[in-house]
Amino acid sequence: MPDRQASCGAGRFGGTAPDRTTSAWLRLARVLIVARYLITSVSRGIGRSVATQLLSAGHEVFGLARTGDAAARAADLGLAGVWLADLADPAALAGRLGAALATLADTGGLSGLVHSAGIVRPGGLATSGLDDLTAQFTVNVAAVAELTRLALPALRAAAGTVVLVNSGSGLDVRPPLSAYGISKQALRAYADALRQEEPAIRVSSVYPGRTATDMQRTVRRAEGGEYQEKAYLDPATVAGVICTVLALPADGVLTDVTLRPAAHPGGPPSPDALTA
Repeated sequence: MPDRQASCGAGRFGGTAPDRTTSAWLRLARVLIVARYLITSVSRGIGRSVATQLLSAGHEVFGLARTGDAAARAADLGLAGVWLADLADPAALAGRLGAALATLADTGGLSGLVHSAGIVRPGGLATSGLDDLTAQFTVNVAAVAELTRLALPALRAAAGTVVLVNSGSGLDVRPPLSAYGISKQALRAYADALRQEEPAIRVSSVYPGRTATDMQRTVRRAEGGEYQEKAYLDPATVAGVICTVLALPADGVLTDVTLRPAAHPGGPPSPDALTA
């Protein structure tokens, strides 16, 4: 896969269009200011690519990993810290992360929280059991809500940005990803509610189409199709869009961003429903 990593600026400079003197100061500020970010599922896929791009820009990045093995896979990134927490158990997040997030709130805050973790259990509504539905809602919605709740003081302190990596299924639910799509639609609703309740922070949903990740392999098996990596988005491309969202000047917010593979620029409403 070609190297498409890009750097990600500090962002969050607002106001009206700057004159030349102001622009010079802003360029200097971007060099001097080190933003701080927390990324879930940092050991692979989109999360790892986001971390790589933010780190290359000189920012301070913390990562969330489910297991020690996942943390080990992220060891080469040079993160400021990797915190172990299982998003399948949202009730345990306060005990595992509460103190660390409180420390961030007291020491400059959190410039951005990127929710890149998610799970899919393909199946129709008639065949998916309660366990499948519950597991997807737990990781894809409940854990997102709980982690964000815990991070709110840190996000408010830095006027930070929450980025929710959604899916084409969050725009249009189609089998065999019905239960998954329902959970992603709920995530979209959560983003809308959070944006209204927390005016001091920015909230963005990013809807990637087919992306070359382990999850897409699972989806293609369920669809009975071939995994065609070259036809899909590179995780680094999606990460670049997320970095753009994070770096947007403070007077604006990209509330919803839909991204599709160039090989399928039109297609049906759901990028995840494309037949490759």
